[in-house]
Amino acid sequence: MLNTSKERPTTLHIYNFGSVFGNRKIIKGEDKLTTLYFMQNTRNSMHWTFDLHADGPDGPLLCRAQSSYNGPPLMDEINHGPTVLSMTAVRRPVKMERKRGAFSGTVFFKGPDHKEYRWQTTARLFSAVMECLDAEDALIATYRVTSMSVTKDGVLVVQPSGKFMLDLLVATSLAMRTPSN
Repeated sequence: MLNTSKERPTTLHIYNFGSVFGNRKIIKGEDKLTTLYFMQNTRNSMHWTFDLHADGPDGPLLCRAQSSYNGPPLMDEINHGPTVLSMTAVRRPVKMERKRGAFSGTVFFKGPDHKEYRWQTTARLFSAVMECLDAEDALIATYRVTSMSVTKDGVLVVQPSGKFMLDLLVATSLAMRTPSN
């Protein structure tokens, strides 16, 4: 669906902070200077978690995310349940989960408007793109992974139709990226 309004998309730049394989990310605004979000990630052999803060590491907590079990399969008995995001502005937890029959890179979640959205991944030889679509296949956001950069993870572009849930789109896109990065 083409955006016919005069409102521009919001562009965020996501950087790995500390080291190439660091557990922290800084999310900056369009000017690439203003820090809008800060993510701290921890992992163990069974799952990962991250905290997403506004403005920087000492800013208010916006989201705490925890993955389902992501260790090795044990006799095919493991239920890889949803990733759960606890958003401070939303009273109910947001669950990100795969559905039967969906492509393996597709994860569904409900927005604050109680509508269903999905992130789907498209990987090519030298690039990877994640698109967030609504139930009518309208583009809500795009996350372009930076493949040849040491410190930059990617760029998140949120369409005007998705700005009402900007924090949730940042959190869900980072949750999509966390297992592999």
